[in-house]
Amino acid sequence: MRNRSAVLRFTFTVLLILLVLVGCTTPIEPVQEQYAYKQREKACFFPSFTNENEKTEVLSVSTADGYFVCMTTEAAQADSFINAQRTLLQFLRNNGVALRELNYVAVNFDDNFSESAKDNAYIALSSASTWRQVLVTLQALWGDYTDYGYVYAKANAIAAQLGWETDALQTAEPSAMDAFFHENPEALNLLYPAFTARYATDETIRYSKLLSLDLFEQINLWDACKQPIETQLDAFRGLLRGYAGKIGASFSPQACGYAYRGPYQPLCIQTTYATHIVDHGYKDYHGDIFEDYFGDYITIYKAAELLDEEIADAVERFDLEDRAGNISINWLSEESAVTKFAKRHVNTCYVLRQEAYVTTISLYLHAYYQHIENLINPDSEMSWQSQAFCEIGRSYSQPALYATEKTFTQNPKWAELFYYLTGHTYKAGMENYFEVFDVLVYALNDDFRLDYHRDGAFISSFTHYLIKNFGEAAITNLMLFPDTVIDVTGKTWEALENEWKQSILEKYAGKEIPDWLSEEP
Repeated sequence: MRNRSAVLRFTFTVLLILLVLVGCTTPIEPVQEQYAYKQREKACFFPSFTNENEKTEVLSVSTADGYFVCMTTEAAQADSFINAQRTLLQFLRNNGVALRELNYVAVNFDDNFSESAKDNAYIALSSASTWRQVLVTLQALWGDYTDYGYVYAKANAIAAQLGWETDALQTAEPSAMDAFFHENPEALNLLYPAFTARYATDETIRYSKLLSLDLFEQINLWDACKQPIETQLDAFRGLLRGYAGKIGASFSPQACGYAYRGPYQPLCIQTTYATHIVDHGYKDYHGDIFEDYFGDYITIYKAAELLDEEIADAVERFDLEDRAGNISINWLSEESAVTKFAKRHVNTCYVLRQEAYVTTISLYLHAYYQHIENLINPDSEMSWQSQAFCEIGRSYSQPALYATEKTFTQNPKWAELFYYLTGHTYKAGMENYFEVFDVLVYALNDDFRLDYHRDGAFISSFTHYLIKNFGEAAITNLMLFPDTVIDVTGKTWEALENEWKQSILEKYAGKEIPDWLSEEP
């Protein structure tokens, strides 16, 4: 007996054929032209995990449907791709889809991805006349972060109309699909990470695709084509919520966006005030402390919500909602960090370019505070006070708190040192978190010198000493405008530093520093 999905899909195919005759008022004749190309050498971006650019000959031509660049020297291959793309664009235009002018880049590596922000749609030559070509085009028109499940299903429906290759899938028993999503409600978001083998199991991918197609069967293709994308997504999400309710799944829609950049591109996550670009093969620099925050689609969703919440809180704290804009936070693997910066550990922000680079989640908020610092005081200079402002921000990061807690509770030597100097074991919370910096300053047995390029423990210890005496709001503002120190505290920086040094020496007076500290890297 044929299962429900198979029957529905057969019925849907028949209806589509009828709709071609009735609903689609303008038949589409395939475009068949030959083009007069310009041939030139162009540096084309290769899949980013290689960190290289590829020099190759390309063919380019302007048409009534946009500008095309094809990474091939074979005119016949370029003709075939361009004709397929123009046929698709005419189909979309004739059926009410709002188009905008784009550049179409046909790439010669087996990958396809879109960068709609740059008005470019990158499509693999191998994807010509397939559902993938439709998907990338729709993704470029509507934005990289449009719900992947919906675009995937609609791309297949349009490909079927054009007689192009659709995504071949095995069917599944409805009861098996219902059971899967009941047990795996996070997959119900039908977002990009659940559709790729890097972040999801084969079972998750198959059921996510099948559910997307089943839900789309309840949508009229021709009516949907004429509607704004947000209206289409609202209808699709309504069907998704209905399905979740039917199977009794605890469904929590994701607020973040996840871009499709092809099977070999980094994961891209759009949050309210930042775009996170996760490098191919990213693992946290402090892997001995942190789990893999981007290891699978479930951890990705949780990490994205955390990042969004903490950055949004920072923006709201300084009333910067109208000025924060959107910056790129690049999460580098150690390999990429060495390639780009010649070092394994990176935590920096280029405020003019609105880009940050980090290798560990415990420091990303520190980098974002550099961006905030520039928004509030564009004339701020590289000083230990500017670092102090960012360290204040870092103290609001859950991963930073977790890293400190794990180090001083699960590392026997550091746990023993903390107990020896303070007289009590480390307990989770801000008070013990701040005291860690005092412990480190004393244990390092240094000259207490404050410097932009030095260990952040000294800056953090002094900063929290000031916060205890004058309040966080006053000291946060002081670090942004160091020249106001006498107005805020009634003392000079030199006097404050001397008081802080004396407080540390008195707090741990007579305590010997363990020999093993000199052996720590």
